[in-house]
Amino acid sequence: MHFKSFLNTFFYSPDLNIFLGIFGVYVAIALFIVLIVYTPRLRGFFSSFNGIHGTFYSPAATMFALLAAFMGASLVSSFNAHTESINHERTALMLYVDFINNTPPLANQNLQHQVKNYLQSALDEEWPLLEHEKISRRTGELFQEIILKTLKVAPVLEGTQAGRELAKTLDSWYEARAKRLSYRWKHVEHLRWGVLFMVAFLLQISVAAVHLSGPRRAMILSMGITTALIISVITPLVLNVNHYSGLLQVSKMPLEEVYEILNEQFSDDR
Repeated sequence: MHFKSFLNTFFYSPDLNIFLGIFGVYVAIALFIVLIVYTPRLRGFFSSFNGIHGTFYSPAATMFALLAAFMGASLVSSFNAHTESINHERTALMLYVDFINNTPPLANQNLQHQVKNYLQSALDEEWPLLEHEKISRRTGELFQEIILKTLKVAPVLEGTQAGRELAKTLDSWYEARAKRLSYRWKHVEHLRWGVLFMVAFLLQISVAAVHLSGPRRAMILSMGITTALIISVITPLVLNVNHYSGLLQVSKMPLEEVYEILNEQFSDDR
């Protein structure tokens, strides 16, 4: 339980803290391994392990590469699905705005302005809250107001092709928004992350083991390269867990594009 809480807190941390945490832990492990191996009192003990074949580290390296690739594929898939939901919401919004602009019963209901307000609230108020798995009450209320106001006029279009198109557009918008908001809950696979961290540690151990009989510089260089590779692989993976913060986060540009279109439209009207 404590490990899960630690990981959740760690993944919520700023990017710099995440990098420093991973960097500090694995560099400290590497230094500790090198120091104890060459401690005079323990030198004789570790000398008894001399002669371990160089291929000893291959299973650990292979396992680390496979785990990292698996985690990376899973995270990228989730990230792409999140991005796709944002693009779907943009498409639904564009279709909705185009529909009300070309449908007389809806064109004079001021819905375009309400959509603009919804987008402004979603981008400025709700988006920062999603990083902490929260949503904006005001944004939700604006969304509900648009839907209810549209449904009041919908009976006029009942049984027509326009009515069917409107129902389809509203369903698409509702589904896309709901899916986008669902991704505010990050999925942390604690067991897989724990295994990845442990295999990275075992990889450092195996590198040290195959260099016991070699020069000290060779061990230090190999340990340094291995540690740098571990840090460079794990860091981007961890940064990709929370989609609403840091360098690796989903873009709100699709929604901003719709907002800019509406903003220009209202500017032209004035």
